[in-house]
Amino acid sequence: MAKVSIATKPLVYSTFRYIANTAWNALAEYVDNSLQSFIAHKEKLSQINEGGKLRVDIHIDDNEITITDNAWGIEADNYQRAFELANIPLDASGLSEFGMGMKVSSIWFSDVWKVETCALGDGVKKTVVFDINEVIDHQETSLNVDEQKASPTEHYTRITLKQLSQNRPKQLAAVKRHLASTYTKFIRDGVLELVINGEVQQVSEPKVLVAPYHKRVGADVRIEGEEKEWKVDISFCPKNSKYKVTGFIGVLETMSTDKENGFLIFRRGRAIGHSGDDKYRPYALCGQVGSPQYKRIFGELSVEGFDVSFQKNAFQEDEAFTLFIEDLAEDLHDKIKKHQCIDVFGQASNFKKDRTAAEIKKTSRRVADGLARVLSKPIILNTSDKNIDKPVQENPNVVVQQPPKEVRESAKYQKEIDMVIDNQPIKLTIKTKAEGQKQGLYELDKNPDGTYTTTINLSNAFFDSYGNDDEDLDKVVYFIKVLIQTELSMQMASRGTFRNRFNNFFGEL
Repeated sequence: MAKVSIATKPLVYSTFRYIANTAWNALAEYVDNSLQSFIAHKEKLSQINEGGKLRVDIHIDDNEITITDNAWGIEADNYQRAFELANIPLDASGLSEFGMGMKVSSIWFSDVWKVETCALGDGVKKTVVFDINEVIDHQETSLNVDEQKASPTEHYTRITLKQLSQNRPKQLAAVKRHLASTYTKFIRDGVLELVINGEVQQVSEPKVLVAPYHKRVGADVRIEGEEKEWKVDISFCPKNSKYKVTGFIGVLETMSTDKENGFLIFRRGRAIGHSGDDKYRPYALCGQVGSPQYKRIFGELSVEGFDVSFQKNAFQEDEAFTLFIEDLAEDLHDKIKKHQCIDVFGQASNFKKDRTAAEIKKTSRRVADGLARVLSKPIILNTSDKNIDKPVQENPNVVVQQPPKEVRESAKYQKEIDMVIDNQPIKLTIKTKAEGQKQGLYELDKNPDGTYTTTINLSNAFFDSYGNDDEDLDKVVYFIKVLIQTELSMQMASRGTFRNRFNNFFGEL
């Protein structure tokens, strides 16, 4: 019977079980190998494969993982190399460059793994079974290869992982999201059909903002020019540097806190280190975490000249990469100042999208219901603070722009609650409205019958940046809750109000 070398000390294999990794990154190693096999023989395979594509089919359940492709198969010339640890391929310029991926991932996932392959034209199906416990117990440095006749037209590799470790994939949705993101370019270009548990994976294509320029002048934002697509093509290579980046940076049509915003960093066509909802979000390009710029800037950057770790989850020159991105950001800012490209950073920071009546209605209910829930709990506050600001006169030069009538009507919502502050019962009516960004965030009035009414202005600029999804609205509700209960406590103690001054500044970004 034929043998295949796994030449290394068997105990070395057991250490791979405990390396820091993710399920999607480990699975990506198999996809990399399949892609490299397809690309190396693309001229022939694109003629005989359905749709001219590579198909990688991954199936995951609690007991077993299988990865099947219709690439070329492992050729006789590469067969020995495929099973020896760190036996670098003759051509290491592609996705298979370390000779580690399949072995390390398989041991990370399982105790027993089987590789079945048939190379196009060979007419032989070869099968190898790797049992880590057998290899370690018997100090094996080679494995038996079972060979059977096959049709010369067959071409595939199928890897089956059994007796799965604690590293088995536990979040299938996350695996799908990250793998599809990692291979965005290959899927988009029609090279790869990636199937996970029977579902063909699709690429998320965020929508680029199309709008006039929202330019900040002092404390105000002016709208200038015609509508345009807020996307800038990137091509940057510092003088005398081996590093280069191409791609694009854009402004999202809809803000995102942790999904579409940020960057995919590609090397040799596949994403490195960041994918799915864990995109690359450097301060130099994305700004302060949670800011409008952070929530709107996104893009794709393809880099050259950087080496990666053998797991392909980080760049070896980590500090150099960070400095390179900072240089890229500086170059972009310089071009913006010289009017050589559009101001994507300014647009991301200053653009305010007019919310629809339906969006306002949803916000109305969530804010009012959220306040009713949290304010219904008894509150004990310290009212000893004497530093109370006097009301500030409103600026007569400020022009209040009313939202459309349908938005104003949709914003109207009301909820009545009973609450307790400092052991005193209070009846509070919570209302919502939409009356323009300059009208302050909220009002609080004492009614003739001794009850109170608070009215939340959903058109305040604060909601533009922090009121677009449920998570953000929870933060808004908490903040307004503290303001209302603080002011109620102050009013009950006859200590004045800070609301007018607060409203003059609130919403100014």
